Amino acid sequence: MIKFENVITIQPPPHSDPRGNVINPPPIIIKDMNPILIDNPNNNTINAQIIGIPSLIPLWIGEECINKGDWTRSEAEAKLLDILGDNPAQVLRSFFPKTLEEFPNHPGTVLSKMIKSLGIIVTDSCSCRRHALEMNEKGNDWCEQNIDTIIGWLREESKKRGLPFIDTVGKLMVSRAIKKSRKLLSNQPVPENDEDLDNA
Repeated sequence: MIKFENVITIQPPPHSDPRGNVINPPPIIIKDMNPILIDNPNNNTINAQIIGIPSLIPLWIGEECINKGDWTRSEAEAKLLDILGDNPAQVLRSFFPKTLEEFPNHPGTVLSKMIKSLGIIVTDSCSCRRHALEMNEKGNDWCEQNIDTIIGWLREESKKRGLPFIDTVGKLMVSRAIKKSRKLLSNQPVPENDEDLDNA
């Protein structure tokens, strides 16, 4: 059992329900933790699982795991505390999957909203969400420099869905998404009569 001097508060990322409503989960309050330790010799990993945290926290992996050999619970808990460092809330928060709703003004999220406005649903199983998250992470400059890559993603997904796709229209949508994202991120108001942004 690991006890903390101060209560740790973690705010999980927002997400959407099946109807498209944005859900803001309640914060997770941690006063102490009793991690489940998972030793997987086949994958050469020793992980910690913490209730409320969706991803496993790797303690030792690969060569480090092999060289570790036998280990004790106290060693594993000490390693976990070392990983959590001086800001355990921030570190634990990083083990939540990123969501589009977490970054509403980033290019991938803006483009996803534009696509949704056309009646095309972004699902967890399609590649759209993964690519949108990548766009969010890499930012507007990367998106602008790699617009052909993004158009290729849209073309590929359209083909999977049996939908028509025109490269020039795809390029226009991506350009508009980047333009709107830049305005939103710089806190500039988006003109209501800007036809380029009506579908965003």
